[in-house]
Amino acid sequence: MNKRLTIGMITIGQSPRDDLVHEIMNLARIDAEVFECGVLNGLSLSEIKKLAPEPSEYVLVTKLSDGTPTRLAHSKIIEKVQSCIDSLINQGIDFLVILCSGDWPKFKSTKLVITPGDTFRSFTMGMVNEGDKLGIIVPDEDQVVVVEKKWHREKIQLRIVVASPFGSTANNEMIRAARSLKESGVDLVAMDCIGYTVEKKRIVQEITGKPVVLVRSVLASIIREIAS
Repeated sequence: MNKRLTIGMITIGQSPRDDLVHEIMNLARIDAEVFECGVLNGLSLSEIKKLAPEPSEYVLVTKLSDGTPTRLAHSKIIEKVQSCIDSLINQGIDFLVILCSGDWPKFKSTKLVITPGDTFRSFTMGMVNEGDKLGIIVPDEDQVVVVEKKWHREKIQLRIVVASPFGSTANNEMIRAARSLKESGVDLVAMDCIGYTVEKKRIVQEITGKPVVLVRSVLASIIREIAS
């Protein structure tokens, strides 16, 4: 009997992240067992607060197991991501996925580590023509400068708006962001956060009337390709 495929998934928040993992696996449409590791697992609130970004630090956004949105400094969690990688490899997984579209270094790993950010940007930019206006949705105002640098291309106009994927106001924020992008006349929209759901993608599609690219969907395609 063939061994069932096992995937290690690392969230920069607390696991399990059923809201995130289940949707990605449903989109991937593969038979696999998922092992999760949360970077913030086992930490007290005071310990988590110490991981908050200082001014000008690279900001990442996630949520705790109780749903509380949390801002983290990218540099302060690198070692914790590596610890999750080590732990999951010890559990015998076949490959790993980091559930964040931010930029990551090359981690030490004897298994493949999928980081969706670069692939997501390349996939999206492959559909953009010179002179087009690309709308990008991100979860935090302090990410805008970094995102602008990552997505910059000659002869492509960027329109970056902010909408949190978490909390009771998330859908309203997404509606406002989508309306702003529609008014800007964007040709394509990229939702640059793994926290954005298929439901939120539909909101943006309906309001803008434009094609929308979602990190979750692109990541699911990568997983399916690797697994098949």
